[in-house]
Amino acid sequence: MDQLAIGMVAPAYLFFPIWVGQQKGFFAAEGIETRCIIHGATDKVTDALREGETQIGMVTPEGSIVDAVAGGPLRLIAGNSNRAPLSLIVQKGIERIEDLRGKRIGTSSLKEGTAVMSKAILVAHGLHYPGDYEFALVGAHPQRWAHLQQGTIEAGLQLMPLNYVAEDAGYLNLAETGDYVPHYAFTAIALELNWGRANRDLVRRFLSALLAATAWADQERVAAATILAEATNTGADYALRGMNAMFDDGITPRDLRIEPPALEAVFDAMRSTGLVPPETALSYAQTVTDEFLDEV
Repeated sequence: MDQLAIGMVAPAYLFFPIWVGQQKGFFAAEGIETRCIIHGATDKVTDALREGETQIGMVTPEGSIVDAVAGGPLRLIAGNSNRAPLSLIVQKGIERIEDLRGKRIGTSSLKEGTAVMSKAILVAHGLHYPGDYEFALVGAHPQRWAHLQQGTIEAGLQLMPLNYVAEDAGYLNLAETGDYVPHYAFTAIALELNWGRANRDLVRRFLSALLAATAWADQERVAAATILAEATNTGADYALRGMNAMFDDGITPRDLRIEPPALEAVFDAMRSTGLVPPETALSYAQTVTDEFLDEV
């Protein structure tokens, strides 16, 4: 068996094809044994790829894009989500987005996707940053949920299943990011290009298994949700709800392709938040290679 180490920031619902591929034997059928490494921070996922600790990264794409534009070896090779499955969950007592004027919105950074999407939602309701509200740097979605419960923030974008957990606990969901930012490459699959080209057949087999796992999960959603619930230590009902949303809402690309409009939205966000200078030219061809997926 060929060995593959797969890095990810956390065991997010979006990464279900990995666990389905493991549990249903799709990787094994391609002669691959996989193991997942949880890094806990997005920059550590890209660092591990660059340093060879992992061979595949389930990434938020910004780090790989910055590396590629700077002449580095990281490239996106496939998509994982082309919409951001985030919900604006608010403190009890807040009933309208307009009620967030003067309030604190939880985020993990001022220069990443959740901040950009929070701004997009609020500006559509007449609230501008800075001035009309403030961001509180409290961490990723588990920390935002904890702060919401503690009352230290009034709102925050929540990733599934914490959006479902919050709704069941009586918190209001005032907006879905997809209604305001319809295309966004929220997560993708990356590798170090030199390693990938030296191991082209292994990468092809990995992607073939991932495609098969995705197709099986689409057809067998209840069974796939059971696998997802076990992998993420969440309830099976939440997992099934998430599985249905990922397919029915166009979040998960069945063909693993990164949609160009979704990537362009990331480019725009990177320029607007200063991750790259505003005049930086960014393109699909610079940052993504389809050479592996085209061979499957």
